[in-house]
Amino acid sequence: MRQKLRDLAGLGQSIWYDNIRRAMLDSGELAGLVDAGVIGVTSNPSIFEKAIAGSADYDEAIGRLDADLPAQEVFERLAVEDIRRAADILRPTYDRTDRLDGYVSLEVSPHLAHDTDGTVAEARRLWKALDRPNVMIKVPATPEGVPAIRTLIADGINVNVTLIFALTSYEAVAEAYLAGLEARAEDGRPLAGVASVASFFVSRVDVAVDEALAKTDDDELAGTIAISNAKLAYARAAVLFDGPRWEALADAGARPQRLLWASTSTKDPAYPDTLYVDELIGDGTVNTVPPATLDAFLDHGTVAATLGEDIDVARQRIARLDEIGVDFAAITGRLQAEGVKAFADSFDALLEAVDDKRQRLRRGADRIASHLGAHADTVEAALETLRDEDVIRRIWRHDHTVWRPDPAEISNRLGWLHAPEVMEGCVPRLERLRDELREEGTRHVVLMGMGGSSLAPEAFHEIFGPPAGGDGLELRVIDGTDPAFLRDRAGDLDPATTLYIVASKSGGTVETLSAFKHLYNGARRRLGPENVGRRFVAITDPDSGLAKLAAELGLRETFLNDPTVGGRYSALTWFGLVPAALVGVDVPLLLERARTAACNAAAANCPVAGDNDAARLGATLGELAGRGRDKLTIVTSPGIESFGDWIEQLVAESTGKDGKGILPVVREPLGSPDVYGEDRLFVEIAVEGEDEGARDRDAAFEALEEAGHPVLRLRLRDRHDLGAWIFTWEMATAIAGRQMGIHPFDQPNVEAAKVQAGEMVARFEETGSLPEDEAGTASPDDFAAALGDLEPGAYVAIQVYAAPTPATDAAIRDLRVRMRDARRVATTGAYGPRFLHSTGQLHKGDAGHGLFVQVVSRPEADIPIPDTPGEEGSSIGFQVLKEAQALGDARALREAGRRVLRFETGPDAAPALERLRDAVS
Repeated sequence: MRQKLRDLAGLGQSIWYDNIRRAMLDSGELAGLVDAGVIGVTSNPSIFEKAIAGSADYDEAIGRLDADLPAQEVFERLAVEDIRRAADILRPTYDRTDRLDGYVSLEVSPHLAHDTDGTVAEARRLWKALDRPNVMIKVPATPEGVPAIRTLIADGINVNVTLIFALTSYEAVAEAYLAGLEARAEDGRPLAGVASVASFFVSRVDVAVDEALAKTDDDELAGTIAISNAKLAYARAAVLFDGPRWEALADAGARPQRLLWASTSTKDPAYPDTLYVDELIGDGTVNTVPPATLDAFLDHGTVAATLGEDIDVARQRIARLDEIGVDFAAITGRLQAEGVKAFADSFDALLEAVDDKRQRLRRGADRIASHLGAHADTVEAALETLRDEDVIRRIWRHDHTVWRPDPAEISNRLGWLHAPEVMEGCVPRLERLRDELREEGTRHVVLMGMGGSSLAPEAFHEIFGPPAGGDGLELRVIDGTDPAFLRDRAGDLDPATTLYIVASKSGGTVETLSAFKHLYNGARRRLGPENVGRRFVAITDPDSGLAKLAAELGLRETFLNDPTVGGRYSALTWFGLVPAALVGVDVPLLLERARTAACNAAAANCPVAGDNDAARLGATLGELAGRGRDKLTIVTSPGIESFGDWIEQLVAESTGKDGKGILPVVREPLGSPDVYGEDRLFVEIAVEGEDEGARDRDAAFEALEEAGHPVLRLRLRDRHDLGAWIFTWEMATAIAGRQMGIHPFDQPNVEAAKVQAGEMVARFEETGSLPEDEAGTASPDDFAAALGDLEPGAYVAIQVYAAPTPATDAAIRDLRVRMRDARRVATTGAYGPRFLHSTGQLHKGDAGHGLFVQVVSRPEADIPIPDTPGEEGSSIGFQVLKEAQALGDARALREAGRRVLRFETGPDAAPALERLRDAVS
């Protein structure tokens, strides 16, 4: 770290840190960064808001203040203390660099962006309150802010000018700085020690321009304009701070106003995460980087003087925008206006967070309430180990040794850590697609995907919408291969008013591509080959087979996901957010909550001294699993049950391997304490104020606690807190894997069932029939005998290869409850082949205590699977594929030493399940 930052300094660039919170000051983290070569700090309301709302950093300080103080005064007292402390830490840098670096910034209220006098008055007040020479007051580069800059510089107040997007705006800012220095010199006051930076915003320019380019036929400029714009500003700075006018000021002790590159985190997952650092290195500049961008640059960034290169090319690119009808001046003007509003909204959110935190402190409300009994000391010891071994910081730095010496499928599987921030810049593209579909009269969305590609979208739809009378569309998820299921989900839809999403990370998921070929051909017959592509979009990884197929078929749009995000960790990427936006979820708010949770899970929030919820949840899951409490029983408010399905996939596929595993138990009605074995950990997830059954559930959980069962109770303020808990569960699962000594990002046993199913399909194509199951069909008596053989700690997985129906759902639930109450055994119930992409890894990778019960239906008619989209030839049908998958998984389970019972039934699976229920005694 030190060497890379020294190399940058050698090229004349200073790295500042775009982050500050009290835990960084208390823990010594900021001092460590400064020691390593970070030589400045910037802050903004959003950073403070997330730290206040998402952690206990400020709880003690808030509790000491007068409860009647206005929220703004509370925040200002907290911020002033932090800025002073940070300035003191950076004071040696300030002195060592002769006042060039070592600054900390604090901004005036964004609500003053259009008030010159108000800005000047507040800046003077903050400058006096901070009482440090190495602070800067942040002032926006609005038309009203520019004269304030001149006045403040003349006063000798250091200014960080923010929200610069256009070259003309930058020139006005530089002129204000020069004029302020001249006014100060005319009054005979010293110029030495007066400092200013001009914060030129970068990544948001690409977001806006790329969106405009998407409406043209020219996309060659995508991802190039922000850097080109910055290069032109750099070239212009060389002119502005040269010549007789500047030389006179320099002779009097003035220093140039340095360009500072802001908004340098990548906002598009298709772009390199170090793009806005690598390409913006030049003498006399500053780059203020958020934590993730700094870590990425230190890991794989390139140090080279890039700013002065290709200035003519940059100029040509900007000129090209006008030629193709993209009004760059209008875009940069809009960006500044939106930036002012965004900062004001963040400031308001900050004040709301202060008030909310004060109320929560009075109520004593925590996001996680733990009742761990005899296990509490074990979890606390695990948290101390996480602290002592610096595990959280190492995770954020993508250190694979947290889990394995070998970086394979770890170093390139941690992109989910940064998804909440990266995906913020993708919202305009989502909104454009949503608005276009609305204008076209689209009413339904059909999503074809499995596991990580389907469970988050399904949860978003079931939890959020579509809202009555709102703009959301109805979502139907196809994640199965039963012919009756396909007819039920998509057979009645008009392709002209339906958008079809085909989602596969690998681009080769057999269930997904089979459904795609079937629905594509059906839509093509009805709409014609020239129109069908407009009704389909794809979500996949770059260079996948699906990406290539989408290009060949001319699909409406292809969303290329960050390849460093694994499927089950992809809820806050394109895979989850494209359907979320279409069904009416407030995606910006969802991501805002996720970013707050990321702040809570940051390294600065100590697992012991702080309130790192992800660390506590992960340590609890991992430690209790190692002590036999490996049946994670999740109970939710009625309106968010599908969130439990998403957690089931995340936890099961991440932890079920190497002879270990955590079995999530979802959608199981709560029972009395005596129907549970000693293998349960209960987790309640509830939405505050939305649950009529909360009182009964509270009584049930209190009984479980009194009986000695460990219990965690998680709280959502509202449904958009789902964004926070998605991130928290992702981080917790990664930590639980570490505690269990397993690799949480691979899935070594998943391929076993795929290979076996592939062999079954090949057999069918060769002979015209599938092989018989070697164990034959079981009877209810066989089932009853198998239950009688179960030992404590075992579980039963009901696997139904049939079309989901309310009757079958009820039969699965009744069977599970009957087994639990009679045998005190944990149970799961799922439809195949859907579960193969969620719990299938655990079934074959855990300790082997499961009993697997397959119920395979035979519908009255099959549906052919086209061999090629757009053509009518077919080698097999969906029923054949379904049976091949069931047979293949049964064989893979048996080869892994598991016991499997197979039952075949007619089109309706419910009667077979009811017979099994009646066999339980």
